[in-house]
Amino acid sequence: MVKGEGNRTAQPVGSGLGEGQVFLGTGSVAPDTTRPEQVSRIYRLNDPALSEMELEPLLNELLGRIKEILSVDTVAILLLDDKGEELVARAARGLEEEVERGFHIPIGSGYAGRIAAERAPIFIADVDHADVVNPILRQKGIRSLLGVPLIVEADLLGVLHVGTLKPRTFTNEDAAVLQLAANRVAPAIERSRLFQALAREHRAGVMLQRSLLPDRLPELVGLPVAARYFPARDEVGGDWYDVMELPRGKIGVAIGDVVGHGIGAAALMGQLRTALRAYALDGYEPAEVLERLNRLVQSIRGRGMATAAYATFDKEKGTLRFASAGHPPPAVARPGGEARLLETSPGAPLGALSYSKYVEQEATLEDGDILILYTDGLVELREQSLDVGLARLLEAVSGASSSDHACRQIVRDLVPPEGGRDDIAFVALQNAPVPAELLLRLPADPGVLTQVRETLRRWLRARGAPAREIEMITLACGEACSNAIEHAYSPGAAFFEVEGSADDGLVTVAVRDTGHWRAPRGENRGRGLTIMESVMDVVEIDSKPLGTEVLMRRRLPA
Repeated sequence: MVKGEGNRTAQPVGSGLGEGQVFLGTGSVAPDTTRPEQVSRIYRLNDPALSEMELEPLLNELLGRIKEILSVDTVAILLLDDKGEELVARAARGLEEEVERGFHIPIGSGYAGRIAAERAPIFIADVDHADVVNPILRQKGIRSLLGVPLIVEADLLGVLHVGTLKPRTFTNEDAAVLQLAANRVAPAIERSRLFQALAREHRAGVMLQRSLLPDRLPELVGLPVAARYFPARDEVGGDWYDVMELPRGKIGVAIGDVVGHGIGAAALMGQLRTALRAYALDGYEPAEVLERLNRLVQSIRGRGMATAAYATFDKEKGTLRFASAGHPPPAVARPGGEARLLETSPGAPLGALSYSKYVEQEATLEDGDILILYTDGLVELREQSLDVGLARLLEAVSGASSSDHACRQIVRDLVPPEGGRDDIAFVALQNAPVPAELLLRLPADPGVLTQVRETLRRWLRARGAPAREIEMITLACGEACSNAIEHAYSPGAAFFEVEGSADDGLVTVAVRDTGHWRAPRGENRGRGLTIMESVMDVVEIDSKPLGTEVLMRRRLPA
């Protein structure tokens, strides 16, 4: 080492520095606190009010204070890029062009790159005779430079440097003051980057989770459904729900909650929801579905755990079958009455045990009853027992008149406006009361015929019709609906109506469309009318330019 002028330690070329670059030491040098002006300088950099500021205002304030304290013409902060290979100008006073142009400096190259590589303060007395790769410095007429590294817990974040338009000899004490400023701003930058990364992950997780949840719930005749999902205010989790139409006219309802948070939890949630839907559509009962889901979780590399509940509902019989894998019990609300919890025998959470068995239970949903499945984020409260949360849920949904009404009451009473600490998801399905008169408006799609038959059977049973009459009337109505769907419309969106009434034992069913019936095609077609006439007492067809009405009547036995 060679001692230089101005209380600085010089290091000659050949020691890793570029031409005209000199190391300054700060390890054994500190600002002189016996001088009032130095005390003021230190306080301005350690002002407690700075810790309350956001990153952008903090950078602007610190750069302005540094510029005044060190009496320099320029101040700039360059941050390491995501790859850790280059420095990029982030904020500046007097060198705004450096930020505007987004100038990149490789680590180890030029002035700022050498500060980053050596992690030490470097002084340049004359920019015109030094190794400086940034042309903006010369274009702005900068003559002397002093720079220090930005380091947090041994990790390099970037470089802070100052410059003057006139030649100046920066001292070790100047370097100590600048390093003090760097030590102040580096943790704020790191904290801001962490918050930004968490915010990005949270947004990505929310987007992923919302994309994996049902984009819309099915429209079920006589079974209105509603659901809500609220991501956690800090970190997305793996809550999910699903409602699906199953073979043999049943309806499946599922709810689940993956243990943990973040994108990984959301991704596992997507796998579980997809697998459950596949098992359900294959016709497996609730307990069997959960057993298969458990084996699936066991097979996933880096698997997690999840709770889940799955139920199937037979709306014709009003019976509900359900099973639980460590999930909170379903709730049932009754319009005008009190809500209750269904008794459950929950098995182990999915993924907890290799060979879990799940107990299947059965309940009845009376006309008007609302089934509510939910995740624990809705009922688990800090410093309160689960029983308190469950009681609050029952109070919120008591007296709800519909599935949507129940969801709105839950949101009003239980969901914090700012979001919960955990994800919240819930889904409600109502076994709607059977109306005295039946009126359905349905899309002209063969897929709705099962719903029509099930709804008609339920309505006829409520009117006191015997089993034989139910089958005969349902058969005739099904033929009329099939004709409306097949013959009344050209390809495209269209609808038809089914209306039913019963008066003194006489059942009347009308099927209306707004299309034009076509003549039967093929030798074995056009038998629907024959079937209708054979099972009904009266069949009348009224075809008009604006549509066709098929009116059918059958008297029930006394």
